[in-house]
Order: sequence, then structure tokens, then C-alpha cells
Amino acid sequence: MKFRSMIAVMLGLTVAQGAVANPGNDSRNEGVIHGYVVDAVTKKPVKGVVVSAVVGKTSVSKEVSTNADGYFRIKQLPNGEMSIKFDKKGYKFLRKESVKVKDGGVVKMNVDIYVESDEYLPSDLEHPTLRLIEGIL
Repeated sequence: MKFRSMIAVMLGLTVAQGAVANPGNDSRNEGVIHGYVVDAVTKKPVKGVVVSAVVGKTSVSKEVSTNADGYFRIKQLPNGEMSIKFDKKGYKFLRKESVKVKDGGVVKMNVDIYVESDEYLPSDLEHPTLRLIEGIL
């Protein structure tokens, strides 16, 4: 009788070890995209930017919002190419194409977004003639 009990216990331990070694949710293969979103001119963090990761050419997407520090983190992403979108009212919409997430990889993105306006961006005003026209000189 003791021999049968010992066999049952050993068999139970073997099954339990297999369950721990091979969990059903294997998070090692899931990717992460994270980073900061800042105002392109002031370099201050932008809170409330909706960051979306769209998987390949599918309609599958995950969304998060930036916190007070402008930080975002999108977890549990499948392997492959993503399109990352940044959207907030008052700022220009931004899309980053062909962001690759590899097997369990971590991608860091630091993004500058511009305020939405009809004015020229600083890079547009670098030419001296444009600065004269705008009365900046």
C-alpha cells in the first residue's frame, strides 16, 4: 500500500512540474512598445495622447493613453510589423509605420508632436526671405 501511495505522489509531482514549466500563457513571446511623447517645441510631456498599435494590415489594435509624464506602454503585442498612431486634440496626428516587434522584444519610442496650427513650423522659417516676410527679423 505504501508503494502505491509513493508512486501516486511521484506521478503527481511530475505532472505539477510540467504544469509550472509550461504555463498556458507564455508571455516570453509577447512584445512591448513604450516611450515618451513630448511637445516638439517646448519639449514638455504631453498628457492624454492616445497611442494605438495596429497589427499589420488587420484591424486588430491596442490603445493606451500617455500619463502626466508623457509616458506610454503597450504590452502583449504579437510579433510582426505595427503601425503606431499618436492622436490628441490640438496636436497634429502622427503615424509611425513599419515598427517591428520581434519575439518578446521591447521597442522604445520617444516622439515629438507638433501643436496643430496654421503658422509655419520653425523649420519652415529658416530661409532668410521667409523670416523677412513674416516680420521676424
